[in-house]
Amino acid sequence: MAPYVELIVRGDDRAMKAFVAGYFAGSAPARVVFADDAGFHLHGLRERITHHGEVQHLFVEQANADRVRAALASATPHHRFEIKEERAASTARFRFDFDTPSREVAGKIKATLAALPAGATLGDYNPRERTEKGASGAELYSPEHDFRFDGRGVLRGDLFAVVDARAALSAIDFVRCDEIEVDRP
Repeated sequence: MAPYVELIVRGDDRAMKAFVAGYFAGSAPARVVFADDAGFHLHGLRERITHHGEVQHLFVEQANADRVRAALASATPHHRFEIKEERAASTARFRFDFDTPSREVAGKIKATLAALPAGATLGDYNPRERTEKGASGAELYSPEHDFRFDGRGVLRGDLFAVVDARAALSAIDFVRCDEIEVDRP
């Protein structure tokens, strides 16, 4: 059995996010990740046509899926949330790259990659660090910077660990993260 469930729910995203947050704040907490907030790759137009309207993708641990279904069902008279589809999810992955002339940013990138969440692994990692002795620093208009750190890689593993790793990396200047791709069992 897959450790995660993706729920595809028709309904207003703002109301749904507020309702889910409030519901779990008032009961035992459960982590629910909204795909559009976390940077997942989705086929939006195709699903809007298939499900006849705007849909939201929620990811939740299998152990909490029944609670999320019950929460959404309890809101139905007021908000009209409708679970249109469910899919099993196991792991995820995304590609990233970076290019910075800043030693400070390079240190943040290295620290973030050294402290990945449990369950996330780094692969195809190709960093390059160069120092040019004759260059003039990291000024905006300098023709050549004295320091450059660039590279790329792939992060993969446990779905929630990958979500957390992408959030940490995408918060750093000069890092570009692709969308998260979900692996199905």
